Amino acid sequence: MSTTVLGLFTQIENTAEMVRPLEEMSVLHKDISLISVAPYPEGTLFHDEDHSPMWAVALVCGIVGFFAAVVLAGWTQWHININVGGKPTWSVPPMVVICYEFTLAGAVLGTFFSMLWWARLPDWNELAYDREISKSKIGLLVRCENEEKAAKVEELMKQFKASSIKRGRDDF
Repeated sequence: MSTTVLGLFTQIENTAEMVRPLEEMSVLHKDISLISVAPYPEGTLFHDEDHSPMWAVALVCGIVGFFAAVVLAGWTQWHININVGGKPTWSVPPMVVICYEFTLAGAVLGTFFSMLWWARLPDWNELAYDREISKSKIGLLVRCENEEKAAKVEELMKQFKASSIKRGRDDF
């Protein structure tokens, strides 16, 4: 059973300095969360080495949208088969518009839903929180796989001047 340690800090410098010792304790970046009312930029605590696959998702969903448009527009023209003035059944200009719209819709919707997926949103689990965070404290949340590691993280937070430390499961 995992244990969560929440340390409250008054300055971002103390919080950022604590990440390196956590890495040395082999705490993964995915187990460290920064909770704050201030919007700190990406990379304040650590540089995430994972590359975002969003471009690939947008590309694949756009291609799927394009082929869906070709199938839908082509099937509609073939199935309805309205012959007007001897013109061919297949007409490319209307298909171009539909293909453009479906390609764009596929890329946008695919990117949006994959962003929600990778951000793990919505998260209906009640996360660890302290009311002091809304009063400009900075919360550093560390998930530990056992009590021994949680005790080490708690000692580390005391060394780096955490004003308050809480321990529990993700719902305290």
